[in-house]
Amino acid sequence: MKKIILVGAGGHCKVIIDIIKSQNEFEIVGITDKNPELNNILDIPIIGDDSKLKQIYDDGVDNAFICVGSLNNNNLRSIIYKSLKNIGFKLPVLVHKNSIISEFVYIEEGTCIMPGAIINSGTCIGKNCIINTGSLIEHDCKVGDNTHISPNVSIAGGVNIGFNTHIGIGSSIIQGVNLGNNVTIGAGAVVINDINSNSLAVGVPAKIIRINHSV
Repeated sequence: MKKIILVGAGGHCKVIIDIIKSQNEFEIVGITDKNPELNNILDIPIIGDDSKLKQIYDDGVDNAFICVGSLNNNNLRSIIYKSLKNIGFKLPVLVHKNSIISEFVYIEEGTCIMPGAIINSGTCIGKNCIINTGSLIEHDCKVGDNTHISPNVSIAGGVNIGFNTHIGIGSSIIQGVNLGNNVTIGAGAVVINDINSNSLAVGVPAKIIRINHSV
């Protein structure tokens, strides 16, 4: 099996380990994390912090995966992704065996598809995304790089979502809506209109309550 290193030892890491073990394609050599009190996650050893990654790559481990959740801010995942690519790592696509994905879906590197997710035909998912547990993405959608679709989100057909965006748990987006870059949609929101970049939108129907001009 190909060897892989995992980056980040939080709760998200446990699901990534489960996906990898179900695929039977990669051998996990360890996890890097900055918390010195952690020894292992699900019996996978913590082998140091991210400063070890270059040496791990030089030792012949050329696959890596980001196990840090977005926590309403995808910037850390983006930084880690760029760092791993600069070292030379490949980031595979990880798909849980209990997800349902049309053969006519395009998924880019570093993205994970969690159990129970459904993605229908004509949809494109960008790099370094999280498509979380039980989410539904209908036909002909576009999801930009470094975006997190939270559990139980429902996205209707023809929706376009920009990069670095977080769609909160249990929210819904009606057909044909466009979301910009660096957008946050609050938990349980119902999005019926386009949302501009750098915005936080919440409620039913979703309304913009903040614009982050510094992004």
